Amino acid sequence: MRTWLLALGGLLVWAAHFFALYAFGSVFETTMPARAGTGIATLAAIAANLWLLRLARRPVANDGLARWIGGLAIGGVAVSLVAVIWQGLVAVLA
Repeated sequence: MRTWLLALGGLLVWAAHFFALYAFGSVFETTMPARAGTGIATLAAIAANLWLLRLARRPVANDGLARWIGGLAIGGVAVSLVAVIWQGLVAVLA
């Protein structure tokens, strides 16, 4: 289970961040609480991605599969970081 969570962790963080921003935008529309919630959710998602990146850089085992899963996790976290920052710019620019 840890392997799957590590491999898909970045994408799960991205999905949770996306749904949180969608909820803030739907409930609060363009008010200050929506911007504050977006900022908080974005910072939390960035922190979660950095934590996952730290976990992915040190594999538990030293075999080929563990290194491959670590590389897959790093790629997912990189995509997630770009997407989270891109979606979080709404709070800064709006």
